[in-house]
Parts: sequence; C-alpha cells; structure tokens
Amino acid sequence: MTGERLFLDTAFIQALLNKRDQYHHKALELLPRVKNAKEVWVTEAVLTEVGNALSAVNRVIAVQFIQQCYQTENMYVVSVDTPLLQRALQLYDARSDKTWGLTDCISFAVMKEQGLTDALTTDKHFVQAGYRALMLDQ
Repeated sequence: MTGERLFLDTAFIQALLNKRDQYHHKALELLPRVKNAKEVWVTEAVLTEVGNALSAVNRVIAVQFIQQCYQTENMYVVSVDTPLLQRALQLYDARSDKTWGLTDCISFAVMKEQGLTDALTTDKHFVQAGYRALMLDQ
C-alpha cells in the first residue's frame, strides 16, 4: 500500500467500466494505483452520475461497482448532506466565470476539505480548480 490519496471522478469510473470508452486503457493502467492507495475518495454525487451514465451501457456492472465502493477498505464514500451541498453551491455561485457543474463543485469541496490534490479524471475543470487530473498526465 502506498501513501497516495486519490479522488475518483465520474470520468475515471466510466472509462474503467466501459470498454468502449476512449480512456478505458488509461483507466486500466491507473487501476493499480487505486488498489494500492492509502485512501481513495468518491462522493455519492459522482456515483449517481456513474449510475446515470451507465444505465443503458451496463447497469449490472455499475451496481456492482457502486456497492463495492462501500465495502472496500481504502475507499471513503462521502454522502452529500445539506452542509456539503451548501458549500458546493457557494463555490458554484462564486465561480460564474467557469462552466463547472454542481457535481464538480461538490468534488472540489471534498478535495479541499480532505487535503487531496490528485484526481483520477479527464475533466479539465479539476485542473482549473488547482488539482491534478491524473488521466491527462502523459
């Protein structure tokens, strides 16, 4: 196990679970880092997006993955309660110069609060917010 602390975004999970995704091989390449990380963080907002995105592709795999997140020792699934949503809404409102979605803002709030810097994502919004998007690294 490494001391690495990671955040999982929708883009990584979708790429991992969908063999037809253009980033599937990159997700598979990064999977050992997830398995060996000290902590892997994800929000229920991200998991909801995954379920929505994969509903027509492979619902069974989506359900299995989401359930496994709650049972994996190094994974921390953050519930989206009212205080977290309020903090995310403040960021969402304050950054009208960006096209960040509300789920992104929830992710950024959690990453900031947990002191995370590395996200498994292809979403450039994470880079705009000051985080590393590991799937974009060469």
